[in-house]
Amino acid sequence: MIDEIECHRYLYKFLKGTITLSELEQWLYNHEELEEILGKSVYFELISRDYKNKYALEDTKKQIKGLINIGFFEQERIINSLEKLIDTSEGYLENLEALYDDYCDGYTFLRYIALVYITTSDEYIEVLKQDKVKLKDYSEKINKEANRILRFFANNELRIVIENEYIDIRELGDRIELHDINEMLAERSDC
Repeated sequence: MIDEIECHRYLYKFLKGTITLSELEQWLYNHEELEEILGKSVYFELISRDYKNKYALEDTKKQIKGLINIGFFEQERIINSLEKLIDTSEGYLENLEALYDDYCDGYTFLRYIALVYITTSDEYIEVLKQDKVKLKDYSEKINKEANRILRFFANNELRIVIENEYIDIRELGDRIELHDINEMLAERSDC
């Protein structure tokens, strides 16, 4: 049985492109409980849609954007990415690249992490892929920053409200990525 959060999470994954339109269509048909979660009229509209129509993808995305709290799931995704940085070295550099993309899309609180990654030479990234010790040393300050950002989320000082937009009620001194970035990057001795 699917609950409302799991339903909305699935719809969010569709919006992010990790679930195809045909997978969404089958999911809708296979879960009758969605009628209660989404409401009869919304559910009926979704299961009645002609998913072969050339406008089906855009129409479905538009409808889903009006149904779910995208900010909640965006924040969950960013928090998961930051936690993954801290908890594992598996996929570390790929995760950094994804966080860099998130920074470019508007999450400026990720500036330090993004700039460390993007200023690391391609040659050194290849070294990091092969040398776990160097990767551990490289990741130390990044993980410290990830922990710092996670604390702000935990204290509701950072909150993502919609995709690529967030509320930042941190003290000015805590927004070091805005005023101390040169100092933060100067501490790095590698790459």
